[in-house]
Amino acid sequence: MNSYNVITLFPNLIEEWKNTGIINQALKNNLVAINSTNLRDFGIGTYKQVDDAPYGGGPGMVLMPEPLDKAITSSKADINIFLTPSGQQLNENLISELLEYKSINLVCGRYEGYDQRILEIHSDYEISIGQSVVSGGEVPALYLLEALIRKIPDVLGNPESLKSETFTDNKIDYPVYTRPEIFKNKEVPEVLLSGNHQKIDEWKKNNLKDI
Repeated sequence: MNSYNVITLFPNLIEEWKNTGIINQALKNNLVAINSTNLRDFGIGTYKQVDDAPYGGGPGMVLMPEPLDKAITSSKADINIFLTPSGQQLNENLISELLEYKSINLVCGRYEGYDQRILEIHSDYEISIGQSVVSGGEVPALYLLEALIRKIPDVLGNPESLKSETFTDNKIDYPVYTRPEIFKNKEVPEVLLSGNHQKIDEWKKNNLKDI
């Protein structure tokens, strides 16, 4: 069973997300294990400090190496992934590569990022979900987790869904339609109503787009 652990200052975000959709079903069916580790539990001193001002000056605060080191070593995993906007761009090939690992720590940044030394010691992958910046690594971690988990066998109700998804074979999926047949003078393509499966398959193939 694949096991994922999210190291974060906001474990409640992870726990709430676990109650949604296919993730909740995968957990109930024991197809995956998802845990969260509260970085604050490994903070320093009475106030459980996890961040400090950067050497050399500059805006914001930096996550300190000691709490991160303790949190990561407390949860042994095959690999450690750090979510960072400067990391490798996530794509389907990388997702397939990551599925080979049975246990993964996902480390969520905050503030101005991680002390570089913690990356040098513990990072196996640094991953970005896009060329934009958000306040922390939690949303990117959940994005990555869902992309991974939905590809685990038996998680999706219909495994055929994975064979015709956007980005499969470097293609963007064909348009889809449902009832009603006419909506605000926009009609469903006639071929999709024909019942001719050969022509429907040809239409779908012809309406795939290259990435």
